[in-house]
Amino acid sequence: MKLSLLGTIPYSYAPIFRGLHIAIALLSLSQIVNSNFIDAELLSDSSFEGIMTWIHIVSGFLLFFLGVALLVWMISQRGFRWYYAWVMFDFSGIRRDIRLISQFKLPEASRGGIAAAVQGLGVLALIVVASSGGIWFITEAFLKASSDITEYYIGLHKFLTTFIEIYFYAHGLMGLLHIFLARKTAIS
Repeated sequence: MKLSLLGTIPYSYAPIFRGLHIAIALLSLSQIVNSNFIDAELLSDSSFEGIMTWIHIVSGFLLFFLGVALLVWMISQRGFRWYYAWVMFDFSGIRRDIRLISQFKLPEASRGGIAAAVQGLGVLALIVVASSGGIWFITEAFLKASSDITEYYIGLHKFLTTFIEIYFYAHGLMGLLHIFLARKTAIS
């Protein structure tokens, strides 16, 4: 049985989640790429960098709203404890998954497990990073706040972006591993 690439992406039973997931992944990648061409001081400039800055800002706000929509959907479907059991100091799912991994078995996504915790943390990280960028934009463009305040928020945004980039690449590699293992299982 030959699997299509789309067929290997999880959550085929939930097209809303799958669509949000793909849209967020593509927008995140575009943010990572276009961040190399932006200049925070060019909001009123029509240069290439000024246009890229505006694309980055609009995409960032879109990512914020998509991230919130994804979080609401996730919690409405599976509940808070599925993704954030560790907040209640319930580490049983993580321990179970570590035990399976130590036996060279790939654990299924489960309540309180590693995959659920990583997904929950990733969505929160996305919302926090997009929020920090949005706060910077509001202080810079609308409040005409002092440069110390705007510098603080742009610095915070850049610092937090480091973590979302690490998450993006690690999550992407895990996704490729999932696709590889799904294809290998289907062929066997």
